[in-house]
Amino acid sequence: MKKLLALSICVATFCPTLALADAQELITAINSGKATVDVRLRSERVSDDAVKNDAHAETIRTVLSYKTADYQGFTGFLQFEDVTNLGEERYNNTIGAKTTYAAIADPALTQVNQAFIEAYGVKLGRQKVVYDNARFIGDVGWRQNDQTFDAVSYTNKVLVPSTTFSLAYLNKINNIVGKVIPVSAPLVNVRYSKVSGDFGVNASAFYYGIEYDTTPADSFQDLGLKVDGSVKDFLYEVSFAQQSAYADGTKANVPDANYHDIQLGYTFGPVTLKAQQEVLEAKFKTPLATLHAFNGWADRFLATPAKGLEDTNIKLLAKYWGMNFVVAAHEFKAETDGTKYGQEIDFSVAKNINKNLSLLVKAAQYSGESSAPTLALKSDVNKTWLQLAYKF
Repeated sequence: MKKLLALSICVATFCPTLALADAQELITAINSGKATVDVRLRSERVSDDAVKNDAHAETIRTVLSYKTADYQGFTGFLQFEDVTNLGEERYNNTIGAKTTYAAIADPALTQVNQAFIEAYGVKLGRQKVVYDNARFIGDVGWRQNDQTFDAVSYTNKVLVPSTTFSLAYLNKINNIVGKVIPVSAPLVNVRYSKVSGDFGVNASAFYYGIEYDTTPADSFQDLGLKVDGSVKDFLYEVSFAQQSAYADGTKANVPDANYHDIQLGYTFGPVTLKAQQEVLEAKFKTPLATLHAFNGWADRFLATPAKGLEDTNIKLLAKYWGMNFVVAAHEFKAETDGTKYGQEIDFSVAKNINKNLSLLVKAAQYSGESSAPTLALKSDVNKTWLQLAYKF
């Protein structure tokens, strides 16, 4: 009885002290965090022969982020994002009424972009999820508003040497125009990376199952492999994926379809030359990808045409005078019968003015063929961007 009484006195005496110490440690972790600000000013012009009016968008994107210091293995991250139009809105933001203007998917909005707790490789909350080159799962970082997910994710880089295991379960998609799409989506990506002398290789195996709550017939799954790397100055990349219906998905909405991508490149000094052929069979879709990075910057192929897509292109990347140059030429055809869709030329130059400030000039010109099956694919489109970004 005396021992029990002594234990009770110790608990009563020291537990409040321990709780107070823990609370103070938590407050210190919150107050000792790091804040960052990211401001991106952009002017975008679009001339599209498929619509009546040219589009002009002047927008500014402001991102405020705060990450706490470590608290017993836990950290917290909170990020706010605001996209504001500067002046009159003269473009179709894809969710408004200005449909006679060309599309620029940057509506004005203010939102919590990310908010999660992280510990021991696990993230819980609203977050970005980007796998490999973002061809299937990405954050659509080009647009002023990011794509994020309400999810739980796990990353492990120590279980197997040179291998990263990434798992996630998505509950909601928060897309680039502010729409929330409820899903039940397990994601698995296993990536092996190794560099030895002049030889480097990255190999990924992945499975993504996307079940839509509101449109279950569109639910799909992807199973694929991706290998990329280098042998001295030679570059290579090969990808293959199969898509099929998942959960309540139907064959009518999600027929079995394949994807493949082959790239070869060579680097000589400050210049890299690449050749690529990327093929998506009819109805193969990648709605969660960073789509702007693929099949031309004019964004004519955000959705795969009914006859599929074959994109054959060459890219020239160069670094001179402290600037990064990119030039690309695309030829687009139908995967099923070779029908010509059109051609595209892309160009960009980027310059880091200092460690905080960067400048980007970018342009895309798509020229449609009369043989293309839809008005959009037949029609020419020209896009230009001027962007100034500041981070601190």
